[in-house]
Amino acid sequence: MTNTQDEILTNTNDEQKLELGEQKTYSFETMDFDALSKRKQLLEPKKTQKVFFTMLASSAVFIFLILLTFILILLINGSRGISFKLIFMKPGPEVDYGIRPAIIGTILLILGSVGLALPLGLAAAIYLNEYAKGGILVTIINQGINNLAGVPSIVFGIFGYAFFVLALGIGKSLVAAWLTLACMILPTIIRTSQEALKTVPLEYREGSLALGATKWQTIRHVVLPAATPGISTGVILSLGRAAGETAAILFVGVATGIPAFSGFLSRFPAIPFELYSMAVSAPSSTRNVQWAIALILVIVVFGFNLSAILIRNRAEKQRS
Repeated sequence: MTNTQDEILTNTNDEQKLELGEQKTYSFETMDFDALSKRKQLLEPKKTQKVFFTMLASSAVFIFLILLTFILILLINGSRGISFKLIFMKPGPEVDYGIRPAIIGTILLILGSVGLALPLGLAAAIYLNEYAKGGILVTIINQGINNLAGVPSIVFGIFGYAFFVLALGIGKSLVAAWLTLACMILPTIIRTSQEALKTVPLEYREGSLALGATKWQTIRHVVLPAATPGISTGVILSLGRAAGETAAILFVGVATGIPAFSGFLSRFPAIPFELYSMAVSAPSSTRNVQWAIALILVIVVFGFNLSAILIRNRAEKQRS
C-alpha cells in the first residue's frame, strides 16, 4: 500500500508541475557508434545513402546509354536511305518507294483514335473518381480497366475485325481502325486521368463548393485545370502507342501500295504496316529504305509528343 500511495503522490506532483507551466525533462542514454558491431555499422545512414545513390545513378546512366545507342543507330542507318522522293512522293512507276500516303494515313489514324478515346476516357475517369461511390461494382470496373490495359494489341485487332468490321458492317476502313485503336488506348487514358484527378487536393473542391459553385462547375473550372498535366501524360502515352501499332490494325483495313487517300470508309496505308511489309517481303537491298521509314515513324511520333507537351506547358502558363 505504501508503494502505491507513493506512486499516486508522484503522479499528482507531476500533474501539478505541468499545470503550473513547468516542463518535464527526460534523459536519454547516448550510444557510441564505434561500440556497435561491424554488422550494424554497415547500416550507417551516410554509407547506405551513397550505395543507393550510386545504384540509382548507374541505372539512369545505363538507360540513357541504351536510348542514345538506339537513336544513333537509327539516325546513322536512316540517314542513308532518306530522300525527298521517299517522304513527299507516292509509289508509282517512277518512284519505287514513296510513303507520303502512309504518312497522311498515320497522322489521320492518330488524330481519329485519340479524338475518340480522349472524351470517353476522361468522362469515365471523372465519373469513377468524382461521382461513383465505392462498392463492388466500381471495384469490378477498375479491375476490368487494369486488365484491359495489359491485353495484347493483336486481341484488340481480332475484336475490331469481329465487332466493327463484321458485326456492325463498317467494313475494313479507317473508321474501323479508329474504333479499334480507341478501344486499345482507352484504359491508358482512363487510368492516367484517374490518377491525375486524385492528385488534386480536396481543399480545392471544398473551397469551390463553399463559394457556391456546383459540383460540375467545380470539376470543370477547378479540378480539371489542376489535373491537366497528368491527363496530358496519358494522352502522350496514347499517341505513341496508337502511332506504332501494326497488329491492332492488321485486320481492320490497313493496306500497302495505296497511291492516295480515298476516304474514311476505305482501306488506308500506315507507316508501321509499310515498314512491316518491307521487312517481310522486300529484298535486302532495301535495308536502308527500311531504316529511313523507321526514322520517319519516330519523327512523326516525336512531333506529336512534342506538340502535346507544348500545348500542356502553354495551358499551365495561362492558368498560372
